[in-house]
Formats: sequence, structure tokens, C-alpha cells
Amino acid sequence: MQAPPPREPPIRSISIEAPTNTAATQLVRDLFPFTKSDVVPLEGDRCEVRIEDSSEQELDVVLQTVARWAAEQQLEEPHVLVDDAPVELPTPPE
Repeated sequence: MQAPPPREPPIRSISIEAPTNTAATQLVRDLFPFTKSDVVPLEGDRCEVRIEDSSEQELDVVLQTVARWAAEQQLEEPHVLVDDAPVELPTPPE
């Protein structure tokens, strides 16, 4: 009898664009209690924070954390992708 094929995680990737390496590093720190993330350099000073293999439950926490981070960084509309599709962030608590 064969083992069932491994289940694919519900969310393969979450990508958040950060204007600087410092901002990206702060987001990684903010996300640390919830999930593992990596910083990937982009053009110029910009970076991308990537999260691989996430769950729907983690997604809610990640998006709330990113919304707070974006407000602290005074970013109007951060570029956030979930499985390569753009998503809107929730309104951060005040």
C-alpha cells in the first residue's frame, strides 16, 4: 500500500516589497514570532520579504503584522502578493 501523496500547503508563498533593507529587516523581526521569512534584494535599495509554505491561519496573522509594519513605515500601499496574486491589507488597529 502506497502512502498518500504529500499535501500541498494551502499557500505556497507570500511576498512583501520593502523600500529598504532596514525596513525589510524590521518586518522580518515583526514576523519572527509567527513564521519564518527571508529577505531577497531587489533593484536599488528595495527588498522583498518572502514567506514560503504558509497556512490560511498564518496568513491572517501575517497580513495584520504587515499592515502594522506598513503604517509604522508610513507606506501608503505596500506591494503584497499571496501566491503571486495581489492582496489588500487589513486596516491596522490604531
